Amino acid sequence: MNENAVGITAHSAVRVTDGTGTPVTTADTGNLTVKTKKTGSMCSISDAFAFRNRGRIGLWLIGPLIVAILFSRPLVAENSLLGILMNFSAWVMFCLYATIRIWATLFIGSRKDSTLQQDGPYSITRNPLYFGTFCFALSAVLLCKSITLAVVMLAGFLFYSRFVIRAEERFLAGRYGSEFFKYREQTPRFIPSFSSFHSPPSVSVSLRDLASETRRIWIALSFPVVLQIAMHLRMSAAWPHWFRIP
Repeated sequence: MNENAVGITAHSAVRVTDGTGTPVTTADTGNLTVKTKKTGSMCSISDAFAFRNRGRIGLWLIGPLIVAILFSRPLVAENSLLGILMNFSAWVMFCLYATIRIWATLFIGSRKDSTLQQDGPYSITRNPLYFGTFCFALSAVLLCKSITLAVVMLAGFLFYSRFVIRAEERFLAGRYGSEFFKYREQTPRFIPSFSSFHSPPSVSVSLRDLASETRRIWIALSFPVVLQIAMHLRMSAAWPHWFRIP
């Protein structure tokens, strides 16, 4: 298995590698099914409904509500001071989402399922990718300016924390044992804590994973752009307002 990789400079020089070598594990990263080279045993969380449908569940919860909000009367005028501040905050959250996703990919892209990642963004939170997704969701809440959407987003976060993240942590506990338990004690599950931040002077980066994540972010960018345009159109008297959703 060959993966092209390149060093990315942060605060220090970064070593360039080609990522070639005999893999310690083989993995289907879509469902986190891992086969260890040493024992050949299978450890999987793909049978967990919450994990297997984590993306669809978010769409089921949020998609129809956002459509309904688009055809409801706005609570906050887009051109008001509060509206402008909320839109600005929404874009800050989106930029934070993009930054965290790229940062996490730099550290985990070439080592996913082969080692327990504990450096960089993974030293301040055990779930930087989920935290980035939370920032993306918060961006949508601020753009829609909806209390109802905020409540649903909170419910979705509690669901992910209770079922999806815990399912992954059970997998990691079985995979890495005491190494994961020590990491769990030192690093918060979700809200970042920079007091525990540490990072190596160099990382080996998978260009394939980095390119894939970059494409994903560019696609995600279309969502807040379209949403903000729709929110401005919603202010027009000609726009249909069929619902009253706070």
